[in-house]
Amino acid sequence: MSKTLDQRLQDAKASLDRIPAALGKKPGSIPADLEAWFRTLVDYRADIDYWRGLIEARTTARQMLDGLEARADASDLVPYGSSRAKYEHVRFLGVQAYLATNWALSDRITGMAGRIVCTPDSGFNAAIPAQLVSHFVQRDRKKMVAAALYDSLKSAFGWPIGLSFAMRNHFIHDGGQIAASDFFEGRTAQSAFRISIDGWARIEERAQTVYGLNSSLHRAGKTWPVSPRDDLRPVLTVCEREVDDALGVVLGSACNLLLTHVGFMLGDD
Repeated sequence: MSKTLDQRLQDAKASLDRIPAALGKKPGSIPADLEAWFRTLVDYRADIDYWRGLIEARTTARQMLDGLEARADASDLVPYGSSRAKYEHVRFLGVQAYLATNWALSDRITGMAGRIVCTPDSGFNAAIPAQLVSHFVQRDRKKMVAAALYDSLKSAFGWPIGLSFAMRNHFIHDGGQIAASDFFEGRTAQSAFRISIDGWARIEERAQTVYGLNSSLHRAGKTWPVSPRDDLRPVLTVCEREVDDALGVVLGSACNLLLTHVGFMLGDD
């Protein structure tokens, strides 16, 4: 079984922690500005505990969705904080919060890793930091990241990454509805989390036409939902697992590469 993303984050922090000691053993053996740059990358270790907190926040948002339809009363109101609100509104807010947190976590991790494994033009672009879709799996973006990393991530994780990101954009930017067509099949608790035909088609189309991905690009096998429109929640669960594994690969590759690279630069190989 693969390590969890939280475990990968802890491993990354441990790798970064080893670099200052390595630099300290051979002071002056590399240019001062290069050593300063290495130490700037190491400073990201201070953010890792916060990223681990984002995983907990995401879990809280996801748990809010479990059994939500069963908590609706005769007026289709469900608990929301200290009051009650319409089921459709709480469902929307819960999904939006979950997806926003999920992709905020992704952006922070890839933004850091991109400074190590992406080209200078993309990795050092503060205005557009490296992102999982645009830099690591999207069509015709091989120039942005190491070829082996790009090919393996796209092949193993491309489809669930694309679907999750398409849903994120649909809920964040479109509010879960376009041209009078809702993402969900219905607006009451009776519809639970069933997805409309048009709603799911829109997500798949965006993953295919905008990101250049297809349904063969995953390694989920039998765990992939046979009928994703039946319930959004199993789809979110599988996508989360696959995206987390992809992020773990990106971060682990970057931090271990940096540690190894510093060793070679210092002549410790």
